[in-house]
Amino acid sequence: MVRDLDDMETIINKDYTIQDYRGFPLRLVITDSDDFPLSDEILRMKNLRFIFRNQSKPIHKLVSPEPHFIEEERNLIKNHFKYLRSSYKSEDIEEWRCFEMDCEGHLVSMKSYLKNFQLSNESIEHLSNFPHLRNLNILTSTKIESVTNFSHLSNLVSLSINFERGFQDPELFKDLGLFSNLLSLDLFSYYSFEITNLTNFLSLLYILYFY
Repeated sequence: MVRDLDDMETIINKDYTIQDYRGFPLRLVITDSDDFPLSDEILRMKNLRFIFRNQSKPIHKLVSPEPHFIEEERNLIKNHFKYLRSSYKSEDIEEWRCFEMDCEGHLVSMKSYLKNFQLSNESIEHLSNFPHLRNLNILTSTKIESVTNFSHLSNLVSLSINFERGFQDPELFKDLGLFSNLLSLDLFSYYSFEITNLTNFLSLLYILYFY
């Protein structure tokens, strides 16, 4: 990425870069640079997210010029998550920024910043059918009566939920300790709530609570 390693400090955002105990970056944020050559080796890496800020195209179109979801996952999105279209003009789900895919056409990230996510046992069941989904960032304003199968998403690496109407279901995160791959957990709520069984979070890097 750079020829002179001494210059890395000038483009790395240290406030958002997270390292393990050896100093290797688990999350690397680079600023003030618009052009990074992406080799085929990088594009084939699993569970890798590319974040290009201030870009008009969806992130996956900057990684691959002609990305396409595999048929099974495309059908799942069309049948169960098309309501996340929000203000997108295009009918093509591959034009929507709320879905990110890897170079093989698998959904790896879902973000519902502008549209309310329908959090329920049914929606979690549908999400569990995306085997490569690792990042989930949702906003929900619906009253959550009872969600009992949240552990089906235990392969997530990053989870962020914004509860606009507060937290109604104390059992929702009962099994959150099963999320052994989770590196970041962001929970936003206007009301306090209790989370139990966090003793299994061996790899969790940070938890944020907003009341």
